[in-house]
Amino acid sequence: MPDAPLRYPDPPLSDGRICLRRWREGDVECIRLAGTDPRIPRGTTVPATFTTTEGLAFIHRQWSRAENGEGVSQAVVEVGSGRAVGLMWVALRPQPHVGGLGYWIIPPARGLGLATAAVRLVLPWALNALNLRRLEAWVEPDNVGSQRVLRGAGFQQEGRLRNFITVEDRSSDALVFSVIPPKL
Repeated sequence: MPDAPLRYPDPPLSDGRICLRRWREGDVECIRLAGTDPRIPRGTTVPATFTTTEGLAFIHRQWSRAENGEGVSQAVVEVGSGRAVGLMWVALRPQPHVGGLGYWIIPPARGLGLATAAVRLVLPWALNALNLRRLEAWVEPDNVGSQRVLRGAGFQQEGRLRNFITVEDRSSDALVFSVIPPKL
């Protein structure tokens, strides 16, 4: 873990359609909508039962992740509307130079390629700014949409970790996807 807080990309990452930026308290509606998909609260700290207080607590936790050197959590935002539609999380794993990736898109914004675009945006920044030699994602085998996102962003499936993830007191396998920087 780093000794100092982690920095957000400056300027925020953008492809003209979406941008990744630090969460704002005004993004609380995104947290409410994320909670409407049972899979998101099940695998994250998004509150399953939404209140504004719980939504704001979620946003404050995202800020603390960069402050304590755990990783960088950003809102996925539609450039045109300024509306937050998802989360992009790059965690630092205990192994040196290894990061973990997590993301979600709210149900009304799915099917538009936003998750793949967000992963493509964060990838070069994460590898360079966080000095990563490997960025990996763990996906439940039945989460075909997430597997499609990772493949579309250039990740390769490496294997299967049996009974690796615990979700709601049950064990699940995890498919391991990763990307490494090109050799120079």
